[in-house]
Amino acid sequence: MTAVASEQHVWNSEVVVMVNVHNQAGPLAACLESITRQERPAGGLGVVVFDDDSSDAWAATVGRFWKRLPLVVCRARCGAPNRARNAVLSFVDEAMRNTRWVARLDADDCFSTARSLAAACAQGDHCDARWVLGGNRLIQEGRLLERENPATEALLRPDYVLSVLKSMANGTAENELPSCNLLLRPRTGWRYPEVESAEDHWLVTDLLLNHTASGAVLTAPPYCDYNLGGAVTAVNRRSEHYVASRKALFAQAQVWVARLGGGR
Repeated sequence: MTAVASEQHVWNSEVVVMVNVHNQAGPLAACLESITRQERPAGGLGVVVFDDDSSDAWAATVGRFWKRLPLVVCRARCGAPNRARNAVLSFVDEAMRNTRWVARLDADDCFSTARSLAAACAQGDHCDARWVLGGNRLIQEGRLLERENPATEALLRPDYVLSVLKSMANGTAENELPSCNLLLRPRTGWRYPEVESAEDHWLVTDLLLNHTASGAVLTAPPYCDYNLGGAVTAVNRRSEHYVASRKALFAQAQVWVARLGGGR
């Protein structure tokens, strides 16, 4: 992996936004622009843009923000979204030792409001949490939909999580778990699993069911605007892995809940 920073103090940032890129030069500009509008969290902000072997003009897009954001730009060949996200988490663990929160933002998504990031960090700090899950608004073909995917306190109840996972497995879910809206404490060891689809749902389900007391839910404001037309999402929905992974996740979640005694 190679890494280049726009300014020296970025290495000491207490809050890091990780943005993984794979041939997403177009939407990446709006994503980074939304970060420039964020209320800066206490302790400083850093942005790690991680390119997973792109062949488009992503670097030119990042170059437009070189003087506007405290950037660390990394390049490597991972070959899958989960491996790329895990590479960034490991990089922050090792190279950015002052970091206390790592926030995820996909290259084709944007923060919903100017306070989304700061509010999520504040919620986590207030609850002395190790993870924070927020909600998201939905974007399709550039249009903000009326339907949202909020984060509510119900997500901390195993029975509710199971009901959502069951509808996801059956293909009847109006909204899936809001799993793209995640903050993690660094050096906790949590990583995205090696699955063909829904790796973010697997990690978030593990946190919700097995690490409930370590987490917090940000009910407002919404964390990000999620793009329903993302290339990876579109490919996954056409694959057999899409349904198979959700069915396997529901089965595994039932095992976890049974092990916990059916709820807490």
